[in-house]
This record gives sequence, C-alpha cells and structure tokens, in this order.
Amino acid sequence: MKGAGRRTVALITDMDTPLGFGIGNSIEVMESMDVLKGHGPADLTEVSLQLAANMLYLVGKGTPEECREMAEKVIADGSAFETFCTMVKAQGGDDAVLRDYDKFAKAPYKAEVLADRDGYIVKMNAEEVGVTSVVLGAGRETKESDIDFSAGLILHKKYGDAVKKGENLVTLYTSKEESLKEAERMYREAVIIGDAQPEKEPLVYARVEKDKVEKY
Repeated sequence: MKGAGRRTVALITDMDTPLGFGIGNSIEVMESMDVLKGHGPADLTEVSLQLAANMLYLVGKGTPEECREMAEKVIADGSAFETFCTMVKAQGGDDAVLRDYDKFAKAPYKAEVLADRDGYIVKMNAEEVGVTSVVLGAGRETKESDIDFSAGLILHKKYGDAVKKGENLVTLYTSKEESLKEAERMYREAVIIGDAQPEKEPLVYARVEKDKVEKY
C-alpha cells in the first residue's frame, strides 16, 4: 500500500447501517459539527476519531495511540470546531450557521414513521435508507434535479435497538409533501423488525497497512 512515495492506511468499516442519526445535507452538516463540538453520535465520533488518528499517523505525528489522543484533545478543547469555522470563512462561507443551527433553512413538511410491532431492528439497509432521502429531495434523482438542502431523515432507532409498537423510528423532512408517502414505504422496506436482538457488529473490522492487517 505505497505508491507515488506515499504511505497509506485503510480502515475496513461497517457500511450496512448509516453512521450517526442524520441523513441529508443540512442535517449532516449539523451532526458533523456536533462531532467537532464533542457531543456527536457515538458511532460517527468513533469512526471520525479513528480516521483522524490514522491521518495524523501517516504524516508522522506519532504512534496511532498518540495520534488518537491528539484528535481527542482538539475536540475536547474546542479547537477542532474553531479550525473548521476558520476554513469555512476563508472560502467565503458563513460560520454563523455552524454556531446557530436555527439559521439553517427548515423543511416545511415532516412525518414520523412509527413501529408497527414490538421487537428489535435486525436489518437496516444503508443504501435503501439513502435512496429514501433522495426521494425526499436530499439528493438528485436525475442530473437536472434540484437538491433540497433541508430535506432528509433523522433516525431515532438503529440496528440492534429495541422498539415498541407505536414508537417513532424516523422523522422524514422535505419541501415536497407528496413525497412523504413514498418515502415512508421505502423506509419500511429498508428496515426489518424481528423478535431477537441481533449481535452487535464492530464499527471497524480491520486496519490495513503495508504488509500488515490488524483485525479488531
């Protein structure tokens, strides 16, 4: 894993379940800022820290363990978030929206998808959930389609979670009210509720470096 004089590291991660709780443009920006502020979703934060630690390792900042500590420190002291805001301003962006999420445009329509039975979420197809967000307007169905930056989903239950009948599984957001019914149908097809709690899957299965594979 070395070409053009560059060392590389690969992390083999689980791609079956979405990371974090938010899917959609503005929703994901807000969640990413929460990670930099130190209170993001645990799974998204963990994968982000592992990626950051390995990037620091590759440029010679220390051992993977030391680099992990460096990444954790800049989140804890607030400098990671402030550095990102500086980068946004340097490119002509407005960091005020990163500090106050109320400045993001809000989707005019939303709907909750409720569990139709008790049980556990035994399957959550990340690709199908992503396509659901496209139907809501968060992505392009054709190259001519406009993107609705306020559209998307917020997951309230994920793979392995226990659910009760009538509990909210996900909230859908869109500017196209007519898309909500189809989005709900697609989401229900992407998620299966079963009787037994499934085994927990690791977020990172392995770390691959030249002549070395470290399984987690």
